[in-house]
Amino acid sequence: MTKRNQAPIPTSIIAEADAAGVALHALTAALPKQGEAPEWITIFPQLGRFKTRDGRTFTVDAATLMAVFVEDGIDLPVDINHATDGAQFLGTRSDAVGWIVELRIVDGALQGRVDWLDEGRELLSSRKYRYISPSFYRDDENNATRLKAAALVTAPAIARQPALASASSPEPSEFSMKSIAAALGLNEGADEASCLSALNSRLTGSVSKEIHEQALTQLSAATTELAGIKDKVRAGKVESLISEALSAKKITPAEKDHFVALCASDEGLASVEKLFAAKTPLLPASGLDDKDPPGGSDADASDPVKLAELAAEMQDKEALAGRRISMAEAMTRVLSKNA
Repeated sequence: MTKRNQAPIPTSIIAEADAAGVALHALTAALPKQGEAPEWITIFPQLGRFKTRDGRTFTVDAATLMAVFVEDGIDLPVDINHATDGAQFLGTRSDAVGWIVELRIVDGALQGRVDWLDEGRELLSSRKYRYISPSFYRDDENNATRLKAAALVTAPAIARQPALASASSPEPSEFSMKSIAAALGLNEGADEASCLSALNSRLTGSVSKEIHEQALTQLSAATTELAGIKDKVRAGKVESLISEALSAKKITPAEKDHFVALCASDEGLASVEKLFAAKTPLLPASGLDDKDPPGGSDADASDPVKLAELAAEMQDKEALAGRRISMAEAMTRVLSKNA
């Protein structure tokens, strides 16, 4: 690779640029001393009003510069000693050693993410350049209106000043300013002041404590009412389920309260429903349900139909006492009782 060692731009060129509305060598920010090519560089270490070493005063609004950068959709060159700006007046080459592809605000400074070319990485690795100096367009009142480029330079622009904020990337934070701006409904170029203003407006429009507590009370009442309705609906299902199980002889009357307790929750009801669906009757159906026995209640136990009914009743009574007997034994007891 052929390396170039471009000389600093003459003072006359700076004056010509200034007359054309372009500010050069206004200020600088230091690069890391380790010699690496940082992903993020500091373009303006301070925002708002600032004064240069030669007495010029400029105003930088980061939101304005970021909005124009996004609107233009053009990557900005990083060159050596403002070669891009000097070429406008000297007709010389202005090769880039990197490209600024994104802007952000960190700790009150405007930073740019750089896609470094090999030459740029090599120049920084050899520590031949240690500072970044931006060039920008300005209006008649010296307000920065658009970034033009950034240059690797060797000398700070502000005399007797210590090295400014390092351009190395800070530790990643949980939320970037872009994320906060998006959450507040602002464009991604919104600065910290805009975000704070939007946040304060939202807080001012918050509901009062009285309304908040009233809403909570109404919600609690509605929740209680809904729970009561659900309990009533479940109670009806439980009653129907237990009655059907008793009629189908799947449970005995002695087991009724036990299964009712199991159905105290929706989950319990669902479990008992599955159990009853798989459960076989304790006694085969007699076919006598809802039928009056022949001869009425005084019919002789020797009547086969009446005998079966009385035997079934005997089984139910024994089951209530915690004893189970067969149909044959029940019939025997009924016959002996009526003998």
